[in-house]
Amino acid sequence: MHLSYSTSKYKGRTYKSYAIAESYREGKKSLKRTIWPIGKLTDEQAEQIKQICKVLKAKEQVLTQLQDLVVKETRSYLDLAIVNEIWRQWDLDQAFVDGTNSELTTALVAKILTMNRCTNPCSHYAIPDWVRKTALTDILNVELDSLTDDKIYYELDKIHNNTASIENHLFRQTSAKKPDSYEFINYDLSTSYFVGYKCTLSEFGKGKIECHGRRQVLLGVLINDEGYPFKWDVFPGNAAEVKTLKKNINACRYRFGLNHRNITIVFDRGIISDDNADLIQKAGMKYISALDRNQIGGCGIDLEPFVSIDTKDGKPNIPQGFKKFDDDLYFSDCGQINGKRYVAGFNPTLFLEDRCNRDEKISFFQKFLSRENKNLRKAQRNRKREPTRDRIVNELKRLKIKKYYEDPVLHSISVQKTLKNGTVKTVQSYQVEISVKHDVIETDKKVDGVCVFVTNHIERQGRGFKTRPQTVINAYRDKTKIEDVFKNVKSFLKLRPFYVNTNEHVKAVYTICILAYFINKYLANERKRHGEKDFLNSRELYAPFKDIDIATFEDARTGHVMKKTVTLPENTKQLLKNLGMEHVVLSH
Repeated sequence: MHLSYSTSKYKGRTYKSYAIAESYREGKKSLKRTIWPIGKLTDEQAEQIKQICKVLKAKEQVLTQLQDLVVKETRSYLDLAIVNEIWRQWDLDQAFVDGTNSELTTALVAKILTMNRCTNPCSHYAIPDWVRKTALTDILNVELDSLTDDKIYYELDKIHNNTASIENHLFRQTSAKKPDSYEFINYDLSTSYFVGYKCTLSEFGKGKIECHGRRQVLLGVLINDEGYPFKWDVFPGNAAEVKTLKKNINACRYRFGLNHRNITIVFDRGIISDDNADLIQKAGMKYISALDRNQIGGCGIDLEPFVSIDTKDGKPNIPQGFKKFDDDLYFSDCGQINGKRYVAGFNPTLFLEDRCNRDEKISFFQKFLSRENKNLRKAQRNRKREPTRDRIVNELKRLKIKKYYEDPVLHSISVQKTLKNGTVKTVQSYQVEISVKHDVIETDKKVDGVCVFVTNHIERQGRGFKTRPQTVINAYRDKTKIEDVFKNVKSFLKLRPFYVNTNEHVKAVYTICILAYFINKYLANERKRHGEKDFLNSRELYAPFKDIDIATFEDARTGHVMKKTVTLPENTKQLLKNLGMEHVVLSH
């Protein structure tokens, strides 16, 4: 059935005469007959009748009025749909080879936990309530009524059991898409603390200030050159960082076969050691790291170029033979010493900061010592030797300048104090004398503003090295990519506080966080590839997809229900088009 019309002319004007008609067939001919002649209609009336005819032809459509439409509910949708699509693109379901064989599979629970971490992190106990407030049932096309906190805790054990297969899957996927992204891989560690004593994996360790006095665990992560993680471990909080590398070198060599790809492992200062260097060398791989400040003097490089640095016009002169890397760094290839190659760097800004900080700290301590001696001369009660000495030493430790001073010497003195009744009381006190180690200060000045990169890239090409010193410096500087992992996991995926206690569950939570980071990194990379800035560690990463909910409408008169996403802003439409994800929007 449809609205048809015929035209006629009268006094130079054209008129339309409308009728409801239907098409039918007579033999092989397609004919039309009028059911109901209507006559003249306005354009608005004609459009209304067309819509009525359309509704009558389509079973899924009903005729209603705006006042009869009721919004039953809205549920968060598009940000979750984006995470789900990225999960699908990387085929992450296939990463789980051992799990529960039911409608709520281990892979599905892991996906839900990952989606929660990416969009709205909460405790595992609260996730079932969160699920009911989202459109996950529509996105995943699975009923989730049986998802409970008990089910989640049960599946955390399964997720932990799948860690190796997840790592293998991520490696295969990233390696297949971009093999050269494994030319340089980065390794680093970071601590997270616990509140409580139930997790046996947690131990007291040497974490950062916020971890002091708390039980900790240590996360070690390997990432490729694009920043995608493919191997991770959770160690006790008291594990020595330098001893964590062996397990990962063996994984790179045997499990991932990276020793056949001429890869370079880049890691931080605290992890380099002769044993680790030898281990990497024997595995047929390369490494790039840097020395701690206290290691520079003993590595064998010539420090004489740094002795004669002065600060005319407030700027230090650049050591002879050093080339410009950028405005913040000058470098010199020191060559091979005892089987290792060193590249020295000099930072003029850091040089001034080192000199200024040392002078300020020494000056501050001298004033502190002067005040202490003054107070000791005015002591109101007897002072004890050890607490007095410890107070001086602790201040040196706090300022990190203890190495510049000899042990304090305390000279006993007697302080005469007249009491209110006129009697004189003798108080035992001290005067503190402490000598400065000028030779240590002068030696330390030699490495102001200095950094030293170390590598086993010693292959020669012509008169120089095959691997340029600039490549060594760039590789080490690029380790900021792995720092992004820890920043994202802690600040945006809200790893802390831990809501679990068993070793397996703690490790499973880390695995979920790594999966969530992997997805965040991919989304950030894709947005950056289309001309946007890097939104990885920004609340703006999912902002264009937030508040794009699914609304459920009900016709109060007929009871007919319809679901549809709210209207998309133009910038979100364009972003979805750039990402190739327009299809994730629910259109009916």
